[in-house]
Amino acid sequence: MYHSIDPTNGAGHDIYTISKVKFTQHVQHLASKNDQQKPRVVPLASPEPEGVSITFDDGYSDTLTVAAKLLCATDLPFSVFVTAQNIISGDSKYLDKNQLIELSQMPNVTIGSHGYSHLQLADLSNDQIQKELQQSKELLEDLTEKTIDTMSYPHGSYTAEVLKIAAELGYKFATTSNWGVYKAGSNPLEIPRIDVWSYDDQTVLRQKLSGKWDWMKRFI
Repeated sequence: MYHSIDPTNGAGHDIYTISKVKFTQHVQHLASKNDQQKPRVVPLASPEPEGVSITFDDGYSDTLTVAAKLLCATDLPFSVFVTAQNIISGDSKYLDKNQLIELSQMPNVTIGSHGYSHLQLADLSNDQIQKELQQSKELLEDLTEKTIDTMSYPHGSYTAEVLKIAAELGYKFATTSNWGVYKAGSNPLEIPRIDVWSYDDQTVLRQKLSGKWDWMKRFI
C-alpha cells in the first residue's frame, strides 16, 4: 500500500510519502528477473494463487507523473484507488479529470474507488454509505469509461454493513488497511495489505514481502 511519491526525495513529508529514489529502488526489485526469491507482481483481481499487488490510495497526481511512468516502463500492474472529491477539488496535489483519464488509459492500470469524500464509512448511516460508494463509482466510470469494481476503504474504516452495501453496488474486490496477506478462501472485500512507509528502502521492502514484518498486524 503506497500513497504519495515525492520527486524531491520526501524532505519534510509524512510517513506515507516515499521519495522517488526509494520508490525507484522498489520498482527495480519488483521488476528484477534475476531474483528468484521475490514474488511475482500481479493485478489485484488476479486468479493466480501467489503474487504481490501494488496499490495506491487517494489519487495523488504523482501517481501519474512519477509512479505510473516507472511501473509502466517495467510492465508492472498496479491499482490506484481514487477519492472522487479530490478529482474535482482543484487541488494540484491530486489527479484532475484529464490526468485521471490519462492514467486510466495506461497499460496495466486499474482505477478503483476510495469513496466519494474520504469519510470513515463505519461512522455513517446506511444511506450515507451507499451514497459515498455509489457516487464515487458513477463519477469514476463516467470519466474513465471503464467498469469500477474495486475499492479501498477510506481510513481503513468498514463494517459488515459496509461490506454488504459494497457488494450490492457491484464492487468485487476491496482492500483494507489491515496488515496481512490475502489467502485463498478469504473475503475478496476484505483484502489486507502491507504498509509502505517513507523510510522503507529496498532492504525493508524485501523484509516486508518475506513476512518479517508480519508482527505489525497485532498493532494495525
